[in-house]
Order: sequence, then C-alpha cells, then structure tokens
Amino acid sequence: MKLSKNIAILGCGWLGLPLAEHLSSLNYHVKGSTTSKDKIELIKSIKTDPYLIEVKENEIIGNHEFFTSIDVLIIAIPPRLKSNPERRHDLVVDRCIEVCIANNIKEVIFISSTSVYGNQSGNLNEESKLAPSTNSGKQLAICEQKLLETDDFSTTILRMGGLIGKKRHPIIQLSKKKYVDNPKGSINLIHLSDCISIIHQLLNKQITKNVYNCVTPYHPSREKYYSDMALLIGCNQPSFKDLNPIDRVISSDKIIQDLKYTFIVKNLLIFS
Repeated sequence: MKLSKNIAILGCGWLGLPLAEHLSSLNYHVKGSTTSKDKIELIKSIKTDPYLIEVKENEIIGNHEFFTSIDVLIIAIPPRLKSNPERRHDLVVDRCIEVCIANNIKEVIFISSTSVYGNQSGNLNEESKLAPSTNSGKQLAICEQKLLETDDFSTTILRMGGLIGKKRHPIIQLSKKKYVDNPKGSINLIHLSDCISIIHQLLNKQITKNVYNCVTPYHPSREKYYSDMALLIGCNQPSFKDLNPIDRVISSDKIIQDLKYTFIVKNLLIFS
C-alpha cells in the first residue's frame, strides 16, 4: 500500500468540497470534479486539481483525465431524485464501474445512506436486511450491490446517517412544518467533521469490499433533540404529533471497532 495515495473525488458538493480541502491540506494529491464551470476557481483555491465532469446515465461528459493515475476514487454524487424522479442513479454508477475498470482503478469509496434500511424498527447494523422505502434508498441499495459484486476493484460502502454541519440541519425545515411526526423515534445523524475524518482514516488503509454505518452514537428522541436545537439556534419550536411511530438505532459499532474510531462531534447539539 502506498504511503501517500492519489485521490479523485467525484462530486465536490457539500461533502466532497470540504473533504478535498482537508485532504489537500494533508498533502494528498487530490482531483475534484464538478458539473459547474463557476466552481473551477473555488476548487483550485483549495489546492485541488479541478475537472469538469458530468456522469450521465448513458455516458460521462468531460475531461476523462480525471480518472487517470489515481489510487482511490471517492464517489460522492447523490441521487438527486427529488428534482428529477426519473433519474436512474444505478445507471450512473454503471458508468462509474466502467470507467474504473478502463482506468485500472482498484480502490473505491462509495457514499451511500442509511435510507437503504427503510422504515424498519429496532437496532440495525451492517448485517440487517435492506428494506428501502424511498426511490432514492432503493436505487442506492442497487448501486451498493453492483459495486460490491464487481471483482475488478474493491469498494467500501459508507452508509451515512442524516448529514449535518456547515449551517445544514433538518431543524430549519422541521421548524417550518405544521407538525413533526414520530416524536419518540431516535435520531441517527452524523456531523460533516466525522464524515471527513472517517474517510481520511479509511484512506490510511487498503480499501476492501466492506460496508460501514456512519452514524454518531448519540440517539436522543426526535422530540428532545429537535426541541433542544430550536432553542440553540433561536428558531420556532417544532410541533409534534405521535404519528408513524418508528424507533430505530443504527449502530456504528463496526467502524468504531475496525478503525478504532472516536467520533469528533459527540452530542450533535451544534449548528456549524
């Protein structure tokens, strides 16, 4: 295994851009892709090599030099099905698999979501069955399967909990709703700082075929947590109705044990 890996981040968005900045600051050679010309200078400013790339369902448009001479490809492009319900994210991943094989890329990290577990209750770990209920969750489950079944390279799947940080938090939307359901259900979130730290620690190892839940082991009820967050940031207190009761706790024990990982942001009462 190389001591210093060449990294390509496919998708310099909310997670990919600060990840690129962090890795570049540690003297990794990082390539970052974007679909927007307006973002090229921003990517350059964080000492990351910028590339215009758009992965479509039937082709990859842009500078394919992005995929050359790299050790690890991090796929950080979300399904974006809310804006385009007909989009086939599984076909997008098919194009990623093809380009990895063509360029002899041997290590891949794929950013997935705990939405692949659907609306199951109870304690869930990486061995729990997948039962996605949303279109996005269903497509991510298919993408995971395709990547793990590919023998030409190794993929580690990171099932991220609800992502918070950098002024991104569900309390903003919830405080505007008429009511919030499932008040007794546990939260399963993770802060951006821990997303980045987990990926960095994985890069210090050889990427293998593996799956990890990435959820902060802090699980107060939705009612308590979102009420406390509303007080913290000074927004309207959400109203709760005891509808659609589901209580699930998604375990991160595996990644804590395998990586000896200690979460940076422990109680998630933070808005930055």
